[in-house]
Amino acid sequence: MKLLPLLLPLLLPLALTLSSAHAAPLSKEHKILFFGKDDRVLTRPERMPWRAVGQLETRSRNICTGTLVAPDVVLTAGHCFVDDKGRVDRALTFTVGLWGNEYEEQSRIVEVQVDKTFLKGLIHRKDGVYIPASIAPRDFAFVRLATPLGKTQGTVPVFSGDRSQLKQLLQQKKWTVTQGGYPVDDQSHLRVHNNCQATQLRDDGRLSHRCDTLEGNSGSPIFVIDANGQATIVAVQSSAPPASRRKLEDNMSVAAPSFYPALQAFIAKGKTAKSK
Repeated sequence: MKLLPLLLPLLLPLALTLSSAHAAPLSKEHKILFFGKDDRVLTRPERMPWRAVGQLETRSRNICTGTLVAPDVVLTAGHCFVDDKGRVDRALTFTVGLWGNEYEEQSRIVEVQVDKTFLKGLIHRKDGVYIPASIAPRDFAFVRLATPLGKTQGTVPVFSGDRSQLKQLLQQKKWTVTQGGYPVDDQSHLRVHNNCQATQLRDDGRLSHRCDTLEGNSGSPIFVIDANGQATIVAVQSSAPPASRRKLEDNMSVAAPSFYPALQAFIAKGKTAKSK
């Protein structure tokens, strides 16, 4: 294990599931967001799929969660790379095996791909940056690492079917999924919500759910886990409503059919570049 440098606290940005590197106690509003009960479990990232789940950090010290889906590629959320002024927030590092002040491996980030329509569609206001519903299904991003951590830590497959096939899979699993990441209240430990409930696969390509997520969980994986313990990413966490709207809205993720073709193209581009 390697020691992790101390992360200094900065101001929290306004994105609902994005956070700066600063631990905070669970607030009353967070408890409301958890539907009254915190079902998360501290989980050491020692085995799959959690070995492949890590923490992303940007230039402004914003923190998100991401997952290794190829040796040098991480899947996460698009808004992780936009600061509270609407500017592109350059990605710095991806860290796996994080537990307290130690970690297993860390890589510099050399490339980030965020959907251009998503970036152009963001609404900039005096109090922050907003994601309108029209571009919310495009809230995903792909990150290329300088060091192929997936070769040592492993990678997690992404669901490759279409919307109807994903709906069939969710129905077979009784809409039970698992989510995990590095939330604002404990950014140095992985917290997992096992067997939480997906609620709707929307026509626009988003999957709503009731997994316990906070700031910092942006980009975290939503897994379907089969009888053999094999995890498949079916969505990436995007946003959560404010506590005042918890009874009206569930959490929102972007389902795999919305980004799978673009992800495969990004992976292939990296392979082509290496072969030249």
